[in-house]
Order: sequence, then C-alpha cells, then structure tokens
Amino acid sequence: MDAKKTLTDFVGIIDKKLEEYWQIEIDNKFGFNQKQKELVQKMLTHAAEHNLRPAKRIRAAFVYYGYLLGKPVVENIWSAAMSVELVHTALLMHDDMMDQDAVRRGRPTTQKYFENGDEHYGESMAVDLGDGVLELGHELLLNSKFDSGLVVKASQKLMRGIANTAWGQAYDISVEKIIDQCEEDDVITIHKAKTAIYTYENPLFIGAILAGMEGEVFQILSDYSMDGGVAFQLQDDILGVFGDPEKTGKSANSDLLQGKVTLLILKTLKDGTGEQVTNLKKIWEMRSASESDIEKAKQAIVDSGSLEYSRNISRDYARKAVVTADKLRDLNLNKEAIDFIQGISEYMVNREV
Repeated sequence: MDAKKTLTDFVGIIDKKLEEYWQIEIDNKFGFNQKQKELVQKMLTHAAEHNLRPAKRIRAAFVYYGYLLGKPVVENIWSAAMSVELVHTALLMHDDMMDQDAVRRGRPTTQKYFENGDEHYGESMAVDLGDGVLELGHELLLNSKFDSGLVVKASQKLMRGIANTAWGQAYDISVEKIIDQCEEDDVITIHKAKTAIYTYENPLFIGAILAGMEGEVFQILSDYSMDGGVAFQLQDDILGVFGDPEKTGKSANSDLLQGKVTLLILKTLKDGTGEQVTNLKKIWEMRSASESDIEKAKQAIVDSGSLEYSRNISRDYARKAVVTADKLRDLNLNKEAIDFIQGISEYMVNREV
C-alpha cells in the first residue's frame, strides 16, 4: 500500500464531511439576542475555517483504520473520525496561544484572529473557542450511534488521552525553564506523553474499541503508537526548523525563537563546539533575532551533527513501529488496515510537511 496516497485520498473524503458538519453547526444560529448570535457565528466560522485548513488528518485516519482492523467500515465511523479532528483543532488553538504563535497552517492563529489590538481579548477568545470546539468533538463521538457501551468506553479513552496529553504539554513548557538539566530522555518523554498518545494511540484505540475488539491488539497498538508517535514528532521538530514554510504553513524560525526543547537543541548544546553553542544560544528563546543570527544557529545544528542524529533516531523509532505493527498479522486482522498502519510510520519520517 502507498500510505501517502491512501492518506491523501482519505483527506479528500473527510474534509467534505467536516465541511458539511460545520455548515450545519453554523446554521444553528445559537444565541439569545442578535449580538450574541453574530458573535457565535463569527466564532464558528473561524473554527470551521481553522479546522478545514489543509491538514494530514492522520488522527481521523487512525480512527478509521483502527476500526477496519476488526470490522468492515460503516458510516458511523465518520462521526468518530471527525471527533478527533475537532479535538485536534481545539488543542491547536490552546497550544498556539501558549506558544504565542501568530500563524497556523499559513493563516492567523485564533488569538491573532480575534486580537484586533487587544492581546488579552485574543487570548481569552482562543481559550474559550478552543473549549467550545473541544466539547463539539466529544459530542461527535457520543453521537456516533455505535453500541452505547462501546461509545462510553471510546469516550473514556478519548478523555483520558487528552488529560494525559495535558500533562505532557505541562512538562513540555516546564522543561524550557530547566534546559541545562534536560537530557534526551526528557524529549522522548514529552513526545510519548503528547504526540504518541494524542496522535497515534488515542485514535487507534477509539477505532478498535468501536469495532468491539479486545485483548492483545491493544498492547500491540500501544507499543506501535509509542514508537510511531516519537518518530512522527522528531520529524515535526526537524520541519519546525528546516521545513519549507510554504509547505508547513508556519515559520521555520518559531521553534528556535520560542525556546522549544527538542533533540536538535539538546544535541547541539551537548556536542557542539563553543562557537556552535554560542550561535545557538544567541537566538534560542529570544523571540526575535536577525536573519543572519538565525541562519548561524541553524548551521550550528547541522555542523554539530545534531540534525543527522535526530533524523537517525526518528528513523530508528519508525522502524521499530513497523516491526511492531507486523505483529497484528498474527491476529488475523484486516490486511488493508495493517498495511496502512505500517506504511504511515515510514511515510511520516520522510515527509516534508
């Protein structure tokens, strides 16, 4: 299976369903007077536009193929698949606010969209709208019309996964305060607590739960998710510094200027020459810097061997994920689903966006 093509085809289908969902939600025209109705319309219109920006939809695809592992796909699965995409949008709104980002997928972040000269108002709206979209995502899963016991179990997994992701986010923003004490294990821990659970395990489990699956499959999916999620995020960190902004939809300088703790940074600080470390520290966590200084910092990451090291570690984790996913074949599960789950790990560490 060509996982990239399969995912691309999947995006075309689910984006149409998401567009239909948002139009129905906007047409509800909630509000108790005209001014509130207009505000809610503005909020939902932005949420829809934000959610429908070009995206990989890997989380929704994992719900779909997690279900397909155990049962032929039914229409109900689309509601569950869309639910994780709304949850993703909600968390991006919050994450961008915490990171003070101005751009997400080539367009203004939520706090910038609403700011209009009032920074506090923009941040408040990002929190509020993120909360609202989060609950719309939960509602979509609850309304997915599977057996009620399975829906409850899947919802419990979704909610616990998001709670654990919050603890991962807290660790992520906290280690920035103690960079001199950080080790590679701290980066891997962040990636497991955030990306592995949130992007891989949660949606795969939701799909498998709704298919009524039990037993060994969940341990295999969990092991796969930990390795696949780390590989995915290590590549994301590389793209956050060296990616093409036209493809990634965000500045290639923001991670450095924000002071993100990544493997790229830690290895440069550990293995770089005095000059390389100085060039990196000159712009890391400084919020703004000259293009010349930024380029010197990026070159330091390359010359120190940190970029190549991060790429190799990412590929190692991806290979482990592929091997783990192969164990699913011993359980006589759907071959198409296994092919996708395996193939996506390889694709995600070689992507440019």
